[in-house]
Amino acid sequence: MLFERKPKLSYANVTATLAVFLSLGGVSYAAVELPRNSVGTPQLRDGAVDSAKIKDGALQYEDFGFGQIPAGLEGPQGPKGERGARGPKGEKGAVGARGEMGATGATGATGATGTSGSTDVHVRTATSSISVRGFAVTATAHCETGERAVGGGVTVSNGLNVVRVVRSAPTAAAGEVPVDWVAEAEIDAAVFNTGEFPLPYVKATAVCAKP
Repeated sequence: MLFERKPKLSYANVTATLAVFLSLGGVSYAAVELPRNSVGTPQLRDGAVDSAKIKDGALQYEDFGFGQIPAGLEGPQGPKGERGARGPKGEKGAVGARGEMGATGATGATGATGTSGSTDVHVRTATSSISVRGFAVTATAHCETGERAVGGGVTVSNGLNVVRVVRSAPTAAAGEVPVDWVAEAEIDAAVFNTGEFPLPYVKATAVCAKP
């Protein structure tokens, strides 16, 4: 009786058979499929996503770090805002230190010569002799019509006589313009001079001017 011998499988036979199968049917195996939404940030390696894999316009302003986005062009000036309310008045500041005195300035130019004032001024005089000791004698210088007394004085005789002036002043009624100058004096000694005025005298002088 003849026994039929069964061939044994070897590694070479299996490899050859698999190669023939793949060559006839092509590459038709599938990789392991991942569930939807199962890949997130923890599963991505550092640097795994580059610029080519990011859709244009997908990133927002907040996705960039400070200074990564260059400044854009300057926009047009906006409308002027309304004026704000007036603030409260501040406290008065302290007085500052006094500054040093400045240098003397240059002398200014000479001013123009002014016009001459009125020359319608006259001096009026009046003289009275003093003959009695201790008795006051008055001399009154009168301004002419239209003049007023703008000044005056008194003169007494000199020499050995001792004459005392009692009064020298303009005279005028209440509320009126003075037009006279009165001089009053008296002699205190009994010695008399000789000359133009043999007796002591008092002389009144009025400076009169028209307004």
